[in-house]
Amino acid sequence: MYRIIHGTSANTQYPLAESMANDFPEVKDYFRFYQANSLQMKSSDQGIARVNSFCFSDPSIFRILGIKFINGSPATTISEVAVSDETAIKYFRTVNAAGKVLLIKFTNEFIPLSVSGVYKKFPSNSTLNPEFVAEIKLSEKMFRQFQRSLGDFGSETYYSFGWRNKEFISYVQLSDNADPSVLARKMDKFRSLAANEKKDEVSFSLQPVSDIYLGSGNLAGGFFVRKGNPEELLYYEIISLLIFIISIANYILLSRASVAGRMREFGTRKVFGASGGKITNLVFLESLFIVLLSLIPASFIIEFGTDFINRTLGKTLTTDIFSNPVLIAIMVIVILLTVAFSGWFIGLRYSRVPAINLLHAKTRLKYNSFRWNYSFLVFHFTIFVILVSGVFAISKQIKYSLTAYTGINPVNVLVADLNSDELKKSFTSICNEIKEIPGVENTAGGSFIPPFGNYLPINLASPDGRKVRFDGLIMGEGLPELLGMEISEGSFFGPYKQGVMEVLINESSAKLHKLKAGDNFPGFIIRGVVKDFHAHSLHTLIQPMVILQQNPERMGLIAIKTDSRNDAVIIEKLRELFSKISPDEIFEVRYLTDDMNNFYSRERNQAKIIGAFSVLAATLSVMGLFGISLIAISRRTKEIGIRKVNGSMVSEIL
Repeated sequence: MYRIIHGTSANTQYPLAESMANDFPEVKDYFRFYQANSLQMKSSDQGIARVNSFCFSDPSIFRILGIKFINGSPATTISEVAVSDETAIKYFRTVNAAGKVLLIKFTNEFIPLSVSGVYKKFPSNSTLNPEFVAEIKLSEKMFRQFQRSLGDFGSETYYSFGWRNKEFISYVQLSDNADPSVLARKMDKFRSLAANEKKDEVSFSLQPVSDIYLGSGNLAGGFFVRKGNPEELLYYEIISLLIFIISIANYILLSRASVAGRMREFGTRKVFGASGGKITNLVFLESLFIVLLSLIPASFIIEFGTDFINRTLGKTLTTDIFSNPVLIAIMVIVILLTVAFSGWFIGLRYSRVPAINLLHAKTRLKYNSFRWNYSFLVFHFTIFVILVSGVFAISKQIKYSLTAYTGINPVNVLVADLNSDELKKSFTSICNEIKEIPGVENTAGGSFIPPFGNYLPINLASPDGRKVRFDGLIMGEGLPELLGMEISEGSFFGPYKQGVMEVLINESSAKLHKLKAGDNFPGFIIRGVVKDFHAHSLHTLIQPMVILQQNPERMGLIAIKTDSRNDAVIIEKLRELFSKISPDEIFEVRYLTDDMNNFYSRERNQAKIIGAFSVLAATLSVMGLFGISLIAISRRTKEIGIRKVNGSMVSEIL
């Protein structure tokens, strides 16, 4: 199984995989895949809900991936949808859901889809995780829905199933003797069909599905595919290895403290004929028994830790991973290493001491051994300090990222999406009513509001005929001012005028293309130049940007600037207006700062994981100190006894 890559993008054209199957005999099968961001669904049992894993694919996806159906079959028409067993139970309370009807909202209406079948949930280690799988051709409604969200700048003739647009992820199944590199070279014949300015430079390649999870970091597209971070994984592996070394060192220290109190026992065994090897084996077997016994509480900790990792990092780990032969082998090696380093090391150490010395509780310990003990302790606390420093560093980075935005002020801004035609047409009246509420400072609208995650590339023709690509935004009158943008030249948008295309550009655009307020791009007038601002997260640099003005009757969202003292009343009034205008629409409102927080969820989760490692390292350090103290005290029992005979109190000895 391979995923088709076009240049540095995982997105490909709709006809590509099918054309390969028709032209190349080594391609046995294929399927195309697309997942919607979010859709509204209406069911008889659950009412209206929002679903996030609604997907579109060829029916062959189930055959190729080996996903079995509990009942029914894949969706083969645009009026059908297959659902997972968990989804069927969630919405229908039974897996026998074939023939039942779901209402899915596309564009501005709910469309009935009949459940064609119920399939077993995709494995947790799959990079795809669809809860609903509709026929691939139904995805056309999703692309039209996105075009509608662009308002006046959307295309009514957008066609996603041709060679012009790259919207789908394509997978091909090759015959056993096929060479993927040779097949990739054959795919050059499709370059001329792809609509790409650099089509002669951009080639196709095939990525093994086993490489998708950790090998997609530099690829664009396929945002809905589960991805891992190999660098982050390496960090966690190094930390885990250090924790493992600390654990073994602690076990040795604690075992030595325990064995130190059994020297007379070992001496007696040697007097009665026990060889050094038998004593070593005894300590080894005891260590093995303790390590195996520790697996019982460890299993409960693993259960909790797996759930913690899933919640923190958004992963889908299950205990099924312990059925992996490689992991089982690693666990066996870890157990043997722990037993070997502790059991054999301590057993050999005491088995070589003469019996007479053991009976008198004497060993030939050198000062160097104590130095090694304290060196291990220093190592423990060093790791702890490094981990804690990492937590503080990441926390400071997140705080800086949330407060260092330049050019805009996202604080106290409420945002609600206008997802129906009724809400879009009522935008002006909604704004007028909301402005009357005490605490509202301003209202405005647009199709997008910064900072937001995705890029909206906008191509404009320069005066010399070149196509120039900008990072784009679509805003209505008043939204730049609401966000606190600053104008450096010209003015902000005025009232919307049909047929007059005015744009704002940022300083980076003005500098790069030598533009100023009042200049003309073919069909566009530059009304003003705004100071540079971060339209996305601080992970990316500020790009040359153009801001288009949206028709007030085509707004995709409403933004409300408040003084934060009356937000509950404002939200309730907005809910009331939405319910009155569009009762079938889900009301959702958010703070703009919440969107910003989502940008840095990865860093925040890293801080949680490293914090957990820090707590573990601190605990192990304390245990190590306890072990060293036990060893030291066990060799000073006579001294402690003499001190007590001479009148020392327990507190003084402590």
